[in-house]
Amino acid sequence: MSSTLLERPARVGGNGGAPARRAVMRWAWRLFRREWHQQVLLVLLITVAVAATIFGAALGTNTPLPANAGFGSAGYLVNLPGTDPHLAADIAAIKAQFGQVDVIENENFATGLVQGAQLRAQDPDGPYGGPTLALVSGRYPAGAGEVAMTSQLAATFNLRIGDVWDEAGRSLRVTGLVENPQNLLDDFALVPPGQLPRPSQVTVLFDGTPLSVAAFSFPQRAVPVSPQPPSGPSPAIIALAFAIVGLFFIGLVGVAGFTVLAQRRLRSLGILSSLGATDENIRLVLVVNGAAVGVIGALAGIVIGVAAWIAYAPYFGRSADHLVVWTDLPWWLIATAAALAIVTAILAARQPARGVAGMPVVATLSGRPAEPKQSQRSPRPGLILLGLGIVLLAFSGGFDASGSAANLDTLGGLLATIAGVVLLAPQAIARLEPIARRAPVAARIALRDLARYRARSGAALAATSIAVFIAVLIALLATNRYAEPLAYFGPNLPSNQLIVYTPGNGPATFGSGIVIPSAQQRLAGQATANRIAASLDTRNVLALDEPAAPTDVVLSQVGSRNEATGLGIYVATPALLSHYGISPAAVDAGTVFITSRPGLQGMPNLLMQFGNFQDNNAVLKSVPDPPVQTFATLPTFTSDPNLLVTTSAVDKLGLRTVTVAWLIQAPRALDPLQVSTAARVASAAGLTIETKSGAPSLDEVRDDATAAGILVALGVLAMTLGLIRSETAGDLRTLTATGAGGRTRRAITAATAGALGVLAALIGTAVAYLAVVAFSWHDLLIGPVSIFPVTDLLLVLLGLPLLAAAVGWVFAGRQPSAIDRQPLE
Repeated sequence: MSSTLLERPARVGGNGGAPARRAVMRWAWRLFRREWHQQVLLVLLITVAVAATIFGAALGTNTPLPANAGFGSAGYLVNLPGTDPHLAADIAAIKAQFGQVDVIENENFATGLVQGAQLRAQDPDGPYGGPTLALVSGRYPAGAGEVAMTSQLAATFNLRIGDVWDEAGRSLRVTGLVENPQNLLDDFALVPPGQLPRPSQVTVLFDGTPLSVAAFSFPQRAVPVSPQPPSGPSPAIIALAFAIVGLFFIGLVGVAGFTVLAQRRLRSLGILSSLGATDENIRLVLVVNGAAVGVIGALAGIVIGVAAWIAYAPYFGRSADHLVVWTDLPWWLIATAAALAIVTAILAARQPARGVAGMPVVATLSGRPAEPKQSQRSPRPGLILLGLGIVLLAFSGGFDASGSAANLDTLGGLLATIAGVVLLAPQAIARLEPIARRAPVAARIALRDLARYRARSGAALAATSIAVFIAVLIALLATNRYAEPLAYFGPNLPSNQLIVYTPGNGPATFGSGIVIPSAQQRLAGQATANRIAASLDTRNVLALDEPAAPTDVVLSQVGSRNEATGLGIYVATPALLSHYGISPAAVDAGTVFITSRPGLQGMPNLLMQFGNFQDNNAVLKSVPDPPVQTFATLPTFTSDPNLLVTTSAVDKLGLRTVTVAWLIQAPRALDPLQVSTAARVASAAGLTIETKSGAPSLDEVRDDATAAGILVALGVLAMTLGLIRSETAGDLRTLTATGAGGRTRRAITAATAGALGVLAALIGTAVAYLAVVAFSWHDLLIGPVSIFPVTDLLLVLLGLPLLAAAVGWVFAGRQPSAIDRQPLE
């Protein structure tokens, strides 16, 4: 009888049990230590992902103001009007019912800035209010004639400790600087208890059970409130969702990395098989390797993430507007992120482990990669997940939605959409084969290898497509949000402008009606604006008139929840038109509004309403589809005059006009001292000013998102090129032996990177458009949505493939050492 050589030894007595597994695990650990430099990339990726998750979760958890902001350590507070004739009796009744109370008195006063401030009488040693008060420097006020104030307020009035502050006829000496740790935006001046004879509001802090609070009869219009957690998913959950996406992204790159690692170890694994190792033992080698990568990356990520947060927490508190303690971390999320990182690495190693374990022993000993199997995988799972994601985004409600359900729909829709992209990416790779037949030789080799080795190229394409998808999605959503002509959004003013408002008007009062100033207030306002302009070395003062009928004019779109109302709709006076270089003859007869807001002209279902909005019984007048004319010379900042009612419409509709603000344009950007001086001058006249805020512009948001997406995509492609070059070293050696030079090698690598760049740009952009259309479908029904940022789209669709090809060309300039010599095991 002839004997038969088995490709893999038959099992005799099982797989060796625990001793065999321990031996294989020790051998796998030795291989990992010997080849650690070949796995640094995966370890670094996991480290960055875990560290970023921890740091991002810490930022997200500590970004909102604490739920007990304003409550101190109390469980309830109730606000009582300072004009209540029975105020003392009401406070005594609350104290008799609930025991200990903390009474804080507040009186509003003008600072010259639109946000205003409060004069506050509070006991620093109060039983509940302590967490709302902290001493920054100096000491607390102890008696009459003393005051402490926040740093922002002291800067506004240019005061230091020891200076005297004249407030409403009283002279108060500044004894210290204070702050509210629970809300650093809280601007107040602190006086001792009993030093406010006429408070406008009294806050009473107390503790009690829900039943006792419900049973007590509080004074009329005084409603007790308790700390409420923020609505919607917690920031930690959102950070975990992004961590899952990031680790999913890393897992895709990890699959390609472990595939190449398995190819490098083919001979070693073949020798192990010939000595009697089973398929399970062979898989265990790579799985242990993946676990080691995951554990090391997770531990390093935890250390780096926590250390970075500890170092940044004190500075972040100023950005988050409340005191931040570094121990306030979602520790459960840290453990979850570490576990997910380890699982991701193990799962990424299992796929190539199964492929290697199924190879014949002779093939593994030869060191040749296995012939790729023709995959007939159906695109249905990917299409189903992509469709589910689009449906969830459609049901999320878009920008106008709120609540936990809408947030969960949005988050679930994004995750399902990304999962669909991952499953569909290999299907796109398979479509390269017909193109390869008609391509030049170098491109044909590159495209053929991409289609043959989908384990690495499909994962790389999925990861790159996700990077493009997120970048384009942010650019499209930002374009859509900034282009809304009614709910106008963006930077409020350029850095060299400020606006002086009459009492009761300003950004904080938008939507609450115009407060019509008296003639004396208008004269004082004009004089104050001129004095401020003189201090800024300019005479460029422009009066801004509002149409009043008698309180407000509203422009809305029927079927939409967005509207332009109150301050922000000005009158196109001859002086204003002249200032912006618009000839009155250029305004068409019958035009009601002129604007620089894109998309307003031609918007369907517009409705102009005017009347006394403060009187529920008043009859409002309306003008359907008022004619709109666009002038690009008008400013585009949100607080600038960019939506104007023509004087002819004012006369025809019987509206009255009133000056409510003055726009001052300085020759250069305003510095903090100039802003502080202007605020003091305005405050002395009972006015307020508005200056540039920190809101980013649309170009900044889009450019940053596009640049970040392209950089991440190029990084993934660069890593993929390194893996491809190492795996195809045998093919490159053959090409070199047949006379191919460096130019051919460069052309192959550039074609590989360019093809992946083209596919990623097309897939990521197409899916991003689907997601945005689904997210904004309600807006699309009532009018066009501007989601065509041409420059950014061209950068992605053309720039990414060209940059990828250029990176591939440069990356392939040095001849790999594997071409000169075959590495020995």
